[in-house]
Parts: sequence; C-alpha cells; structure tokens
Amino acid sequence: MNKALAAGAALALLGGMSAAHATVTTYNVTEYFNQVVYNTSHPDWDTWFYGSFSFDDVTRTVTGLTGKINQAMDGGPGVSAWVNLNNQLSSVAVDTNGDGIKDGLVVSVFKNNSVGTFLSTNGPFTGDALGGTAGNTFGSNRKMGPVYTNGTQNAFVSIFVSLADPTAALTQAQSDYLAYGDCTPAALMPRNGSGTKCMAGWNAYDTSGNLIPGGTMMGTLPNTQTIAAVPEPETYAMIMAGLGMVGFMARRRRLA
Repeated sequence: MNKALAAGAALALLGGMSAAHATVTTYNVTEYFNQVVYNTSHPDWDTWFYGSFSFDDVTRTVTGLTGKINQAMDGGPGVSAWVNLNNQLSSVAVDTNGDGIKDGLVVSVFKNNSVGTFLSTNGPFTGDALGGTAGNTFGSNRKMGPVYTNGTQNAFVSIFVSLADPTAALTQAQSDYLAYGDCTPAALMPRNGSGTKCMAGWNAYDTSGNLIPGGTMMGTLPNTQTIAAVPEPETYAMIMAGLGMVGFMARRRRLA
C-alpha cells in the first residue's frame, strides 16, 4: 500500500467513525454590532456577543445557547463590562428566501428567565424572532424612542442558524434577524446604574427600502455573525490516530 492509499484509508476510517456519531455538534458563535454613534469618537466601542450552542442535524434543533454581551458605552470588548446570557427561551423557524420552506432558526438567549426586555405602552417587548420587522417598527428613525425607556433590566441576543449548514455565511435577509437589547443597569445614560434606558441594535430599512442602522441612538450597522464548529475531544483523538497510521505506513514503506 502506498502513502496516498494509506492516507485515504485513514481518512475514510475517520470519516466513517465521525458520521456514525455526527448527530449533535457544538458551535461557537460571534456577533458584532457596529455602534454608528462611536464611528468617529471611539471606533472600538462596539457591541460583541460571544456564545456557544448545540445543533442536532437530525431533529434540526438548537439547544443550550449561552454567552455574554458587552456594554459598548464602557469601551471595547477588552474593557467593557459583560452581561451573561444563560436562558435560551426562543427558537423560531423562518423562511428567508420566499420559497415557503423554513431554512433557518432565529434563536434568542436572555439574561433573565423572561423574554420581556423593553417596556412600552403595550407592555413588555422583545426583538427575538422579529429581526428586520423590529427595526422597521422601532428603529428606522435612528433615535431612542419610548420603547427603550423603563427597561426590565433584562438583556437578549438573537442569532440566525442555517438548517443546511450552521457555518454558512448569512444572506442579507438572514442577517436582518440579528438583534440585541441590553436594559441592564448602566447600559445607557444616565450612567447611574438606574437601568431605565436600554442599548439596542438591529438592521432597519427606511421608507424607500434602503438598509439603515436600527436601534438606540444612531443604531448599529453593519451587524455580522460567524459560527464555527467546536471539535469534539474524540475527534482530536481520531485525527491523531489517523495521522499516526499514515506515519506508520510511510515509515514501513521506507524500510521495505
């Protein structure tokens, strides 16, 4: 057996072993919301979300989404305070390309065990599973409106997970579902820890259909997301075993 065949056999073995156990995969997710108001004065003062979740490719469900979001007004990710989000309370299947087939999940995780984030005259409101709709309704004027006052001291982030491939780059229609809201103390002025106002961001559209920043103050744009699989410990072991097999076969060939 030559080196190429040995390598192929090892990889085929690894692939077969992985396929047999590749039902639930853990992923890391990062979201970035550019705070337009700071583009000139503090370009690094933006909002980041770092999290992880599990995706079952048989049931096509997301579980265990958790993570943390920074409070942009305190500085960049290495300086600002972080809010832990540990309660996945919403997962909604959506059709983003108009073919009538649900192609993704909008999954939202909250600080509190409640979806109420903002308060308005109509009661608690949250942007989960609303995406661009929330932007059109509450953020298209790029100003802080009544919906952001008297926050519940809750916070949330919504991510988009493609059912075909969670790591796939998002289309614009899919990125319109990315959103965050932070109504925890000191999230926004006045800086006295009262928690009566909120930072929020998502994509919005003006009356002509142009993409504009949505959310608090001048809003956020661009909003991006990246998802990457986390290798399982046994995957590392299989990779090392496969590489060892390739090396053994190569050494055997040289000694022959």
